[in-house]
Amino acid sequence: MFDDPKALTWANWQDISTWLTLFWIYFPLIITAAFSALAAHAFIPSLISTGHLSPAANRFRKPLTVFAILVLAVAAVLLFNVIKMTLLLDKIWNRYLI
Repeated sequence: MFDDPKALTWANWQDISTWLTLFWIYFPLIITAAFSALAAHAFIPSLISTGHLSPAANRFRKPLTVFAILVLAVAAVLLFNVIKMTLLLDKIWNRYLI
């Protein structure tokens, strides 16, 4: 019916290692971008309006937003590379769905 998967070579394991490394770097980047955006657009304005922070803290909002956008851009490029590397699965397994 279907062929068995091929044996993994050293190059296949290297590709899997690279894919997993990129995949695990992606998640901390997303968490960092989300927390920076949340701090810039939720925490800081809320703390300023309640009086827990001085209005001078409002100057940190733009740098945090720019930082979040930059980190999100890096994460998007990384996700693109992760998706592109999944095409290497074709060398090991001839079908994507079981």
